[in-house]
Amino acid sequence: MLRLTYLYRNLTRNRLRTGLTLAAVALPIMIYVLSMAVVDGVERFLENSAKQLRLAVTQKASIVNPLPAGHRPKIEALDPTRTRLISVCGLRWIGGKIERDPRPLSTLGVDHDTFAATFPDYRLTPEELDVWARDRRALIAGRATARQFGWKVGDRVTIHPSVPPYIPMEFNIISTAEDAEDPITLICRLDYIEERLKEEGWAQGLVNFFFVKCATKADVDYYTVAIDELFAGSTHETKTQDEKAFMNEFITQQFDLPRNLTILAGVTVFVAVMAAANTMSMNFRDRTSEIATLKSMGFSSRFVFTQIQAESLLLCTIGGLIGALGPYIAFMHTRLGNLTVPLIQHLEISPTVVLEALAISVLIGIIAAVWPSWLAMRMKVVTALRSLE
Repeated sequence: MLRLTYLYRNLTRNRLRTGLTLAAVALPIMIYVLSMAVVDGVERFLENSAKQLRLAVTQKASIVNPLPAGHRPKIEALDPTRTRLISVCGLRWIGGKIERDPRPLSTLGVDHDTFAATFPDYRLTPEELDVWARDRRALIAGRATARQFGWKVGDRVTIHPSVPPYIPMEFNIISTAEDAEDPITLICRLDYIEERLKEEGWAQGLVNFFFVKCATKADVDYYTVAIDELFAGSTHETKTQDEKAFMNEFITQQFDLPRNLTILAGVTVFVAVMAAANTMSMNFRDRTSEIATLKSMGFSSRFVFTQIQAESLLLCTIGGLIGALGPYIAFMHTRLGNLTVPLIQHLEISPTVVLEALAISVLIGIIAAVWPSWLAMRMKVVTALRSLE
């Protein structure tokens, strides 16, 4: 009990320093938790992509370069029976935004006749598929985007594309895809986009990429090679990858989230170590006389070592608890959990990440106190008594 009282008094004698140290540990731990949650989210997204057994076919030189829509029947001809190569869907990105609203949209035009077979993870109902087949202006709005803009089924919206020729396009919302894996992307019919391009005198018959749905993992591996061989030597050579590899490459080229966030997490943890070590060193310097008195009264070096380590551990553990449990509670048990994050949709903080963060905070406490506790333990009684003069 005496040791606990002494520990408490040491931590509360300079409340400002203690509070700043807690913040200096809590903030980096919070950044670590959020960064690792995003990295885990990206990994889950990529793993889900791998399960879809889809291939992404892009122009060999760059995804920016379009492919002719005429590639689709040639790819389909690789398996006329549709037993191994189930469907091929062309996609054209138009992005877009609503007039007088700066929030960007992610809108894709797709081959309407093969969309449902290629993307069964959208889980459209038979009624929705029926309207999708009949209405050239049909729009499937991601549920998160629909909530963000206050849209509902039956609404009519006008989207201004982000790419030339910037022709406003009017759509009828037929679904908010409540059960889809992707809650953000807007899906419209490619034939309607082609119709608008023709009206304005722009080139038609181009897509940004194709998605190919395969029956098995073996078929994915086979057609990854077969499709590229089909167009080898042509003016529009292709690069075919499984969906996971395609998405991973896209993420890496655009913002390389996993790598950058891992580096950020590492840097913030290092900052926390430096802040805690600085605090413990200052405490040691301020209490040299006190430590000298304790040792001269017969308290062992082990006692002094243990007390400084305990102070550092307690301080950093409390900071770690604040930094780890704060975002966990906020994103898992409050309305912040409904916040939509691009690509990974919802930020999920797993208990594993929280435990990792707490373990790191304990490690920070141990490392921060190593040097001052070692100096205190090695301090000789004679030297300590002289410091009192």
